[in-house]
Amino acid sequence: MRPSAGTANGVHPVPLGFGRVYVQCPRGFSFDAWWRGLNEGRSFVTTGPMLLAHVNGRAPGARVPIKPGKLQRVEVTGEVISDQPVNTVEIIVNGETVLRLATSARRDRDKASEMTFRQTVELTGSSWIAVRCWEPRSGGRIRFAHSGPWFFDVPGAPLRPRHEEVEFLVGAVRREIDRSSTILPAEALAEYQKALSIYEDLSRRAR
Repeated sequence: MRPSAGTANGVHPVPLGFGRVYVQCPRGFSFDAWWRGLNEGRSFVTTGPMLLAHVNGRAPGARVPIKPGKLQRVEVTGEVISDQPVNTVEIIVNGETVLRLATSARRDRDKASEMTFRQTVELTGSSWIAVRCWEPRSGGRIRFAHSGPWFFDVPGAPLRPRHEEVEFLVGAVRREIDRSSTILPAEALAEYQKALSIYEDLSRRAR
């Protein structure tokens, strides 16, 4: 699922454009290049901070084969530029926060807050990595940014989803079917039933 963003202006008390997605276009910006980068995951979503992160020098969306049975060390590096100093940078592996990094920011000449980070992470099998950060605001809505994922794949040994992750989706789809069964047409309900079948199958294979 590609990282995306939406403002929900008029639903939440935030200005238009509060939630945004930025996409890396290394060969120049164009409509097609932007969509290609979004589909490949070379992006981050944010409600404030600019999160520019790399893993082993690669942008988000990279997919890297790794050898089975070997401990894989990868280097996560990046920079955060924000209005107010971020108080937390987190590295996520397979949906779990494995590192919370201490932050120390400086002000540039335009009075923006800048901080950099560099950290080694160990992987033991097929995995995905993401980075996120939090920018506190006094008396206001917390700002955050979240990168797209990097994928590290052991050939023939894909990552199995965690049971609690799949059960969350199973429960969400069942609740939506119950809520909408009397108001949606049969075609729309069939899509929900198909999704439920897929998630229930994943649940049987989850770890």
